[in-house]
Amino acid sequence: MRMLESDWKKFKELYKIALDRFCLRVLAEAETIAEHDALSPHARYRTLYQLMRDRDKDIVRTFDHYSRSSALMALETMVSHDLLTDAELSVLSDEAQAMVADVVRRPHKIKWAEEGVSYD
Repeated sequence: MRMLESDWKKFKELYKIALDRFCLRVLAEAETIAEHDALSPHARYRTLYQLMRDRDKDIVRTFDHYSRSSALMALETMVSHDLLTDAELSVLSDEAQAMVADVVRRPHKIKWAEEGVSYD
């Protein structure tokens, strides 16, 4: 389904907000991992490496298909990653809001690497 022209103009602004928010969250997660002194440097590195691989896939799926024809799908993904508030979404038409109303918000969580890889 193609997004209305009026929503497309507003989507462009929401896109910027969501992209900035996504990047800030990844940077905050990276900082949390780097500062987690209870884990060895190697476990932190492995956790950070996996985080970047996972988030890179997410950023591609969410932000690399920048067109009016794929905007509703991108908007759904942004909402599922909890990158836009209800107040921010309220600028869209009732039709566009209805398309994302049932999307479950699942913010990212860090998947911590296990300690102690044995090479015996």
